[in-house]
Amino acid sequence: MSELHFQHIKGQARQILRAVLKTPEISSCGLKDGMLLRLACEEIIMNITSYAYPDDVDGYLDVDILRTDRITIRFKDGGVPFNPLEREKPDTKLSWKLRHVGGLGIYLVTKKMDAVSYAYENNRNVLTIEKNISE
Repeated sequence: MSELHFQHIKGQARQILRAVLKTPEISSCGLKDGMLLRLACEEIIMNITSYAYPDDVDGYLDVDILRTDRITIRFKDGGVPFNPLEREKPDTKLSWKLRHVGGLGIYLVTKKMDAVSYAYENNRNVLTIEKNISE
């Protein structure tokens, strides 16, 4: 199990993503699973580093990664309580010109992962994604 802690996350999405993808649990995945996990992690990390905390607050992010017959990644932040799974699903049939901004990334995460859940625990947002490993 890998446990990562990032104390200052504003403007650090790329560095955080790089560290998460280098963990043995993820870096040892096959190409297909690795690409899907990268997509999901990138979307979640970008959203947390951009929107979890008010503009004047540089908060933290903890990422726990466990690999068994599946990979479980838990993202924990102390930002404003927000359940991204309660967002209205985007209308993917609309032209991109007519579509509202936002929501497509988490929609893709829910479609590409085998399980996605949210909880607010101990004053922290906890978003968990799970992906069965195909190798």
